[in-house]
Amino acid sequence: MFKKILILCAKVLSGITLFAFPIAYFNLPSLPPLQPLIDKAHAYDVEILRDNLGIPHIYGNQDTDTAFGLGYAQSEDDFQTLQTVLMATRGTLAAENGFSAVETDFVVQFMGVWDTVNTHYDSKVPQKIKDIAQAYADGVNVYAAQHPDVVSRYFLPATARDIIAGFTFKTPMFYGFDQALGELIDPSEPHELARNDPALTWQASESLPIGSQGIAVAPHRSSDGLTRLLINSHQPLTGPVAWYEARLHSEEGWNMVGSTFPGAPVIIHGHNQNLGWANTVNKPDLVDFYKMTINPENDYEYWLDGAWHPFETKTTKMRVKLLGPLHWTFKKEIKISRHGPVMETEHGLYAARWSGMNEVRTLEFMFATNKANNQEEFEAALKMNAMPSINFIYADKQGNIAHYYNAKFPKRISGWEWENILPGDRSELIWQGYLDYDMMPKTKNPESGLVYNANNPPFMATDGNDDAKQEDFPRSMGIETFKTNRALQIETLMSAMPTISGQELKEVKYNLSYHPQSNQIQYFKRWLELDLAEQLTPQQTEARQALAEWNYSTHKDNTLAALAIMTLEPVQKARGKTVELSEVTASFLQAHTKLVNYHGKYNTPFGDVMRLVRGDKNLAISGGPDILRAVYGKEINEQGQTENKAGDGFLMFVAWDKNGLVNSEASHQFGSATLDSQSPHYSDQMDTFVQQKERPVLFKRSELEAHVTRRYSP
Repeated sequence: MFKKILILCAKVLSGITLFAFPIAYFNLPSLPPLQPLIDKAHAYDVEILRDNLGIPHIYGNQDTDTAFGLGYAQSEDDFQTLQTVLMATRGTLAAENGFSAVETDFVVQFMGVWDTVNTHYDSKVPQKIKDIAQAYADGVNVYAAQHPDVVSRYFLPATARDIIAGFTFKTPMFYGFDQALGELIDPSEPHELARNDPALTWQASESLPIGSQGIAVAPHRSSDGLTRLLINSHQPLTGPVAWYEARLHSEEGWNMVGSTFPGAPVIIHGHNQNLGWANTVNKPDLVDFYKMTINPENDYEYWLDGAWHPFETKTTKMRVKLLGPLHWTFKKEIKISRHGPVMETEHGLYAARWSGMNEVRTLEFMFATNKANNQEEFEAALKMNAMPSINFIYADKQGNIAHYYNAKFPKRISGWEWENILPGDRSELIWQGYLDYDMMPKTKNPESGLVYNANNPPFMATDGNDDAKQEDFPRSMGIETFKTNRALQIETLMSAMPTISGQELKEVKYNLSYHPQSNQIQYFKRWLELDLAEQLTPQQTEARQALAEWNYSTHKDNTLAALAIMTLEPVQKARGKTVELSEVTASFLQAHTKLVNYHGKYNTPFGDVMRLVRGDKNLAISGGPDILRAVYGKEINEQGQTENKAGDGFLMFVAWDKNGLVNSEASHQFGSATLDSQSPHYSDQMDTFVQQKERPVLFKRSELEAHVTRRYSP
């Protein structure tokens, strides 16, 4: 996600003039006194137990003790990423990382993250949540104070407000705020003005996210009467949004296991003893841009409802590291209309308005899901409407299953093309507030006993006939309609199973094939029908003819998968948008050349190309883009290999038996030691991961004790 932000902001600043203050700094700030930060540890009663895989199991007396322990344990395993995340949230990363980080700092200030937090922190964040956030920050501070050699001079101390602000900043990125802003700024992008037309046809939002899937099976569909849940969110394998596994327990009823991100003091997806959930990205249209008409005689006024109105203004200030101790402060003025902050581009001024732009309750929502004991309490958290987007696939020990297409849907008026640029001169288009929980598309306890999501529309959430109905929801909600390969595969495979066993659920999750009706294979078939005789050499013609026999599998032993997947790269990158078949041809030619150059043949086993790499370990792995066994790699390197960078990582299989007792298994792509290459846990789970095997989750302390290798209190 943050890489996207950097790319986005490079575009942002390419059209922005930054004015420097006439002040240069030659001295770095000093670290604050460290002993008072270390002494904070005495305020918390917590024990951290590391198991034989290095996974932290955190047992606190109170919830705040547990949050403190998580902050400390996560710092032990990945302090540099955590520090970077929190500094990026503050909009102060450029002071440490230099001009390359100015873009991130600017976006934080453009979004008004800290304006929101400082305005609403006291009135809208409950004291309990402030205490949880501060406890986590204290855990980070204690570790940092104990290891000052790894701490930025611009970091300490972390605060509760930093943690709250992190959700305000990052959660809109999951539904594509960064992408939408980047497309607005891009001078090559056409910007069609929305029309007011009651006869508008539905315009599909054709965006193919990197991935994620969740599946829940009710007892009556399960072959053994168990309730089952697959938790399988696809993320980058390293960095700010790579999954970090942890077990959290307090005597106040916090009892979660699963994974989280750096800077988040809760489990983001996982299970407690009573219920669990998986998350997948959803991308309804939650961002609106308004073309502003500027007064030709006063560029600080805009036209609205037949009159000129003054912009509010604020000045962003970004301290930037230039060379050694030399720093410079840059500034940029931002105009603000009644719609929101205004972006100045090469083709005009546009105001932005997005879901979650003034939201500070997301941590409160997440903590409520962690503490929920049943479906009613889980839905009470959803009814807060505090999470800007994200699907939830839910299951519990009572046998309830559900899919919730969660989002903060703006209260937009009907009859407008909200996916296009809107006129900025009509106040009726400046929406206020959000639709409530009742309008959220959802599928609860369907007759078929199955719910799923794989970044597909909410109108295909089960293999029965009781999905949410598209006609029940207004177009102004902007609900996506694109069907991913993974969604097609889940429904096709599972609809053929009258009952579903635990092993069959695993076989579906690890399926390695493209569906014949998927977007990828439909393009592939059309491309194979082209007459390219005059464009290809005999060797290339032979390879293309061989591709006609590809069985759509991405198994590591498949000898056509590498060429096929590399050929289809433009289709994958387009994420559902139209691709010219000439681009596929060009990609095929490049792929053929690279495979022959690096491997001596076009039909090398896929595992020779697709690799999971960590330190000295370099393993063949099955799977591919938009495959249920999701594997995404970079460009092929000089060794003829593509390094797996995103997709399947931490995943869980959860089950509740007929007595309501929970059991789970998990897998992790690397290990618990995120940065320490000398740790035995840096890559100790790789072999079982590529073998598609899981290990038991040590949820009960009685199960854990025999596996504890380290026991300590920070």
